[in-house]
Amino acid sequence: MTGRRGQPIRLYPLVGCLFAAGLVAGCASTPGNNARTAGETSEARISRWQVEPHPSTVPADAEAAIQSTGSSQEPIPAEKTDYVPHHWPKPDQDLWSKIRAGFELDPNSERRSVRVWTQFYATHTDHLSASLQRARPFLWHVVQQVEKRDMPTEIALLPIVESGYNPAAKSYVGASGLWQFMPGTADHMSLPRDWWYDGRNDPIASTDAALNYLQNLNERYNGDWMLALAAYNAGPGRVDNAIARAEDEGKPTDYWDLDLPKETSEYVPQLLALRRIMMAPSRFGVNWPALANEPRTRVVKLPGQIDMKIAAQMLDMSEDNLRKLNPGMRRWASDPSGHAELLVPAARAAAFKSELASINPAKLIHSERHIVRRGDSLSRIAQTYHVSVASLRQANGLSGNRITVGENLTIPKPGSPARATSSEPSQTYVVQSGDTLWHIAQRYSVSVSALKQANGHNVATLHPGQQIDIPGAAKPPAPTTVVVQRGDSLWSIAQANDVSVADLRRWNRMGSNSALSPGTTISVDGPSQLPDFYEVEPGDSLWSIADRFSMQVNTLRSLNDMSSHSKIQPGQRLRLQPAVSG
Repeated sequence: MTGRRGQPIRLYPLVGCLFAAGLVAGCASTPGNNARTAGETSEARISRWQVEPHPSTVPADAEAAIQSTGSSQEPIPAEKTDYVPHHWPKPDQDLWSKIRAGFELDPNSERRSVRVWTQFYATHTDHLSASLQRARPFLWHVVQQVEKRDMPTEIALLPIVESGYNPAAKSYVGASGLWQFMPGTADHMSLPRDWWYDGRNDPIASTDAALNYLQNLNERYNGDWMLALAAYNAGPGRVDNAIARAEDEGKPTDYWDLDLPKETSEYVPQLLALRRIMMAPSRFGVNWPALANEPRTRVVKLPGQIDMKIAAQMLDMSEDNLRKLNPGMRRWASDPSGHAELLVPAARAAAFKSELASINPAKLIHSERHIVRRGDSLSRIAQTYHVSVASLRQANGLSGNRITVGENLTIPKPGSPARATSSEPSQTYVVQSGDTLWHIAQRYSVSVSALKQANGHNVATLHPGQQIDIPGAAKPPAPTTVVVQRGDSLWSIAQANDVSVADLRRWNRMGSNSALSPGTTISVDGPSQLPDFYEVEPGDSLWSIADRFSMQVNTLRSLNDMSSHSKIQPGQRLRLQPAVSG
C-alpha cells in the first residue's frame, strides 16, 4: 500500500504512505512480486499526489527535505546535547511508555537513512503531532493485540508510517485504513469488504488482520523482522526474488543489503526513526505527549442492524464523531446480516449496552420497505424510490434480478451513507469510455450533485482513465451476468435486459468487431470485473491495452516487471491484477 501526505501548514491529506524516490512509506501490499508504485517516475507520483487529496497528512515537502539531507555526504544536523531528558511515566501507567519499554528491534541508529528520517520527523513535528493525536482512540487496542502476539512493540508505531494513524486514509491505488490494505491483501487475509462494510477501515478488524499478516511474514523469513516489514511493504514475492538474486551473486541477504525498490529501502528506516525519537524525544526537540494506559474506546456488539444516526443519539454524540471511530461503516446503517459491532467512547459503552438490551430492535433502524407486487421488477422499484438497481440488489443480498411476489425488500437510502462526512472513506472510480456522471451516480447510488461537489471542476468533462472520487461509496456492486446461449446476439441480450448494445460493449470491453461465443459470460448492468490476465493479440500495444482496461501504462509495466523499453508479443500473457500468494 502506498500513499502520500500533505504540507506542514497547507496540508495535503494522506494517501496512506510517503511518496517518490526516497520517501515512500510502506503499505501492506498484495502478497506478490510488485511494489505498487514501481515504474512510476517521481514527477508522475508528485503530480498525482497534488491533484488527489486524501484523509491523512505528511508534509508535501518531504521529498525535498529528504533529498537535501540524505542525497549528499554533508553531515546531518546534530541533535541537541544540552537537553533535559524527557520524563516518561511508568509503563503500566502510560501507553507510549509501555510501547517504549517493549522495543526489541535493532535500532540501527548509525545508518544514514535512519538518521535522515529521524531528522525529517524532528523537523516536521506538525505531522508527527497530528498522527499521535489521531492514535488516541485506537492505540490501546493496537498495543493489546501486539502484546498478545508477543511482537516487538515498534509494530504499534507502524500506522504512523502507513496512514498517520488515520483509519479513513485511502490511497489513489486503492490502499485503505490504518494499515493501508490493498483489496487483494484484504481478501487474502479474510478481511470483509462489501456494500455495507469495509474491514480495511475498521481499526479493530484491520489491526487483527495486519498483525496476523506480519506474523505470517515473520515466520516466512525465520524471525527476521526487517525482511518481514519489507515484505509487508513490497510483497513477499519481490523480497523473495531479491534474496534469490543476492544468493546467486554471493551477496548478503539481509534487508540492508538487498536490491529492493527505493520505497521499500526507505520503509524500515522510517519506523526505526520513530523508535529513535521515542528513546530520547528531548534530544530531537520533540515533546512526546502522555497517554494514560487505559482504553478510550470499547467494542460493543449490536443486537441487529442499527441506524448510525440513532446510535449517535443514544451515545449522546454527533454522527460525524461516531463515524470517525467507525469509518468501516459505509452506509447509513450497520450491515443487517454481517458485521454487528460498533466502536464507541469507553465512558459511554456500558450505558449504550444497557439501552441496546432493553430497546425494541425495530426502533434501531429507519428504513423503507417494499412488498413485491405482481408486475414489479427491480428496475421499476429502483425508479420508484430513486435508487439504483445495483444498490437495491446489494441491500437485499440478491445475485440477480429475480424477485418473487410477496417478497419484503429493504429500500436503501439514496446517497451512501445518508450524509457524507470528511471522516468517511471515499471510493476512487476510473472513468470508462461512454461513462456519464449520471451513469456513475446510478451505479454507486449517489447523486450527481454529490459527485460534482466531491470532484469540483474535475468532472466538467469526463475522459476514459480519469479518476474521480465517489463520496462515502462502498466497493462497487458486482454486476449481473448472463451466459451467452447459441443464437444469442448483443441486440437480443440488450433487449432482454433493458439496456443498449453500446452499454454491453462498454461494460464488457468489446470492440466493434468482437463476436459472441456460446458459454461466454457477459455483464448486463455494469462494468465486468477486471480479469487477472490478458493475452496479447496482434496489433496490441501497451497503450491500447491500458486504454482498453482503463489503466495507466506505468501500472501495467509495474504489474509485469517491464521497463520502459520492454516489448510485447502476440500470445504473451500480461497480468492486470496484483498477484495473491501465500
